[in-house]
Amino acid sequence: MVLILLILLSIGTFGYIIIEKRSFLDSLYVTVVTLATVGYGDITPATPAGKIFTIFLILFGMSILVYTVSTITSFFIEGELSQIFRRKKMQNQIAMLKNHYIVCGAGRTGSHIIAELKKTKRDYVIIEKSDDTVQQLENCLYLVGDASDDNVLKAAKIDTAAGLFATLPTDEENLFLIITAAELNRNMKIISKAVKETSVKKLISAGASAVVQPNLIGGMRMASEMIRPHVTSFLDKMLKEGKGDLRVDEAAVRSSTIKKINDINFKESGALPLAIVTKNGYVFNPDGNTELKEGDKIIVMGNTSQVSRLKEML
Repeated sequence: MVLILLILLSIGTFGYIIIEKRSFLDSLYVTVVTLATVGYGDITPATPAGKIFTIFLILFGMSILVYTVSTITSFFIEGELSQIFRRKKMQNQIAMLKNHYIVCGAGRTGSHIIAELKKTKRDYVIIEKSDDTVQQLENCLYLVGDASDDNVLKAAKIDTAAGLFATLPTDEENLFLIITAAELNRNMKIISKAVKETSVKKLISAGASAVVQPNLIGGMRMASEMIRPHVTSFLDKMLKEGKGDLRVDEAAVRSSTIKKINDINFKESGALPLAIVTKNGYVFNPDGNTELKEGDKIIVMGNTSQVSRLKEML
């Protein structure tokens, strides 16, 4: 719009120079006065041709000027300016993230991942091609762009990320994304979606830490509903009942003073120990004398705050 207005000013100015034989400054002055419709004072078109030119300039100029003013007004009134400030604030927040998760694709699979990260109070950034898709999400940090683009991944702070979810629509897109992401951060965990069973090995070879097949999980869930309905019902209640924040989670032992399970006050944290993960494997249903070493992980059941308290204790 600004460019069109400048073009119109140029046409008017040079038109008066050619038709009215006026100086550049006088011609510019008459053009501005004409477009602004404030009326003429000391300088007016003197020739018939100049008057005809002025008529057309007023007609076209008024239309362009009104449209330009309305566009600029709507820019401020309709919130486009606030959107720019919001995105700038979002970019600053993303730049400060560490040990966060990057969700590439906010579609059917990605939306469930986002909901789980939000419930468990993890920091995350969404990368999605469709601006309309991410606009529907509330209180989320996101970037609009191609998730396999180096610059977009760097903007999502992939160098400090703890993990990345590859949930793009096709296996080919996820494969290219994994290759790119693994080059930018080799210490990061990558979990990928696989549509085809034949793609699993390829995705692992490309750098994925683990691959999940939604179709396979869906089939297993349907079978479980049929043959062990009470187990699936229990898991559903654990995930959805009340606040829906009861989870099976893990907490790492980081204190050298903790030698046994009895050294941890699980009653204080509220979390229930289920198993111990050691270098040698799993110890299920550990008793109080089960030995612990720094770096071992305790698998527990509890809500978000209970698991957080346990992590602080460890």
